[in-house]
Amino acid sequence: MSNKDKKSTIEVYKNIETMYGGEITSFENNGGQYAMELSKNGAVYHIEVRAKDGKILHMKRTDLGRLKKRDLLSKEKINRIIRKNYDGNIVSELLNTWNNITVYQVRVTNRDKKLSIIVDAVTGDILSETRINAHSENIAISKKEAQRIAKQKMKGTIQHTSYFETSSGGYYLVEMKAKGHTKTFQIHAVSGKIMSITND
Repeated sequence: MSNKDKKSTIEVYKNIETMYGGEITSFENNGGQYAMELSKNGAVYHIEVRAKDGKILHMKRTDLGRLKKRDLLSKEKINRIIRKNYDGNIVSELLNTWNNITVYQVRVTNRDKKLSIIVDAVTGDILSETRINAHSENIAISKKEAQRIAKQKMKGTIQHTSYFETSSGGYYLVEMKAKGHTKTFQIHAVSGKIMSITND
């Protein structure tokens, strides 16, 4: 590996840890791209980065399946807890991290108010309740909404959709494939704006 390559590797390594926090537990140089595992707040993410410019090509949380089987309550149980404590319709449930624990972020609406409710995904305890103004955007969009936004920009098949939490509200990476090529859309989880589009 040349000195230039070594510098690029170090830069990418530091940039990822600075941008997302946490600790990189494995790192591979695959020539044109880097592959790594990032551990943050008990969650594990697989990240692929393009070597020449450091752009994220793919990001996916890899530990949710294991956690769900072992520890997490089902969406059906979460819904029962919400219905027992609140009137209205459950619009969406988003598995997320909040204050270093795994939670469901549940959106509930009725005639005169909207609520964002944080529920411990293991115990079912209600940790937070926020009343949302009807015109406010301070609530995460659902995965289906993010996919719909991506489909408006590209006709194709959705390959992967993953969510990553950040201090600015988080974002989705929606990977779509059409006519032999793939694009990844980075969509802000609060505003729904497309932050970037990467050609894979």
